[in-house]
Parts: sequence; structure tokens; C-alpha cells
Amino acid sequence: MAGAVQDPGRGKSDRETEAIKRRLHDLEGRVRDARERHETGPKDAEARGTAMGQALKLSTELIAGVAVGGFIGWWLDRVFGTAPFLMVLFLLLGGAAGIINVVRSAQKRQAEAGPLPGQDLPADDDDD
Repeated sequence: MAGAVQDPGRGKSDRETEAIKRRLHDLEGRVRDARERHETGPKDAEARGTAMGQALKLSTELIAGVAVGGFIGWWLDRVFGTAPFLMVLFLLLGGAAGIINVVRSAQKRQAEAGPLPGQDLPADDDDD
């Protein structure tokens, strides 16, 4: 083993000691940054959870509109014997109602969130 240190820890130069201290300082900084990210994690997780809940609500509204419309159309087809015309008609109406509900909910959510950054700036008057 050519070049191996026979007695580890002894005879280190000041340069080696400074390199070790610098690496230790860098490691402490990375650990501190990781702890800060970990502490701010629940806030991000809460925002992601809220966004996921809102997305599931919107998709459920859309699916429910189609399902209810399809069921009403199927039931009316069974009552009047007009299969499948009323079911197709009410599926389309249910889909339209679901889309309208999704748009309304999204607009309400956007209004509650407020303007996006930059949207509240005054108009630029120096157009040449």
C-alpha cells in the first residue's frame, strides 16, 4: 500500500486541518438548510392538500352531473319506452350542467384567491 498513512490522525498539516474544518462547516450548512426545508414542509403539504381537495371536488361535480343526467334519461326511457333517445339527451344535459358547475366553482375559488401578481398594476401609459 504505497502512499497509505501508517498512523492516521498524526502528522496532519495545517492545510489538511483547514480542509476538514471547511468540509465540516459546509456539512453543517447543508444540515441546517435541510432542517429549514423540513420545518416549512407542513405549510406546503397543507396547500397541496387543499389544492387536491379542490381538484377532487371539481372532478366529482363533473362526474355527478353526467351520472345523474344519464340515470334520469335511462329512467325516462324505461317509463316511456323511447330507449336510448332520452338517455343520450340527458347525458348531454348532465354533462353541460357538470361543466357549468365546474366553471362556477373555479371562478368562485379564483375570486377568493385574489388577483395574480402583476394583475393589480396600473396600465402602462408610455406606449409610443
